[in-house]
Amino acid sequence: AQKGEVLLHGATGSRAGVDVGAMDQDTLYAARRRMGMLFQFGALFTDLSVFDNVAFPLREHTDLSEVLIRDIVLMKLNAVGLRGARDLMPSEVSGGMARRVALARAIALDPELVMYDEPFSGLDPISLGTAARLIRQLNDTMGLTSIVVSHDLEETFRIADKVIILANGKIAAQGTPDEVKNSQDPLVRQFVNAEPDGPVRFHYPGPTVAEDFGGGLGQ
Repeated sequence: AQKGEVLLHGATGSRAGVDVGAMDQDTLYAARRRMGMLFQFGALFTDLSVFDNVAFPLREHTDLSEVLIRDIVLMKLNAVGLRGARDLMPSEVSGGMARRVALARAIALDPELVMYDEPFSGLDPISLGTAARLIRQLNDTMGLTSIVVSHDLEETFRIADKVIILANGKIAAQGTPDEVKNSQDPLVRQFVNAEPDGPVRFHYPGPTVAEDFGGGLGQ
């Protein structure tokens, strides 16, 4: 069985309750305030406006006044280029815009860590490039640690400091983008170069072509 330990600021679970599974509700709640999450398709609250979606974590986790919340929300929306869309509903924005609203919500509490679940999936080239630049800019401007889960190698290599490739539940490669690109591991090379032939088979297991075609005359 696989097991591991989550470390926050180098502290172990025994000293700081970092074992998420063992955290009580208050400790877990406090830890979540230091993290932001961007879900794959935004996961906006459909009955709330763009403004109220971004304001939600501030109202949930802080005692700030509505005046201050308003300024913070507008600042976060401005950072993703959507301050003018504050009054729109999720149904009125495009997929790329929804992803940016979700990003503004993810950074509303000025987290130390932001996790991105397939942030480039389903985006047109313009929205994809915008999302990638925003992730990198916000990471640098806010001093964040960003964890990006993605199958888009081109954009990931372009913005990442460190890349980890997972295969079969294990780390297949890790390092800088250049180090991973130059990996000599056959599986990693197949993945990075999008090759059909390699350790990961393109064809589902079955009879050979000679056995299958011509009514089995090849047998």
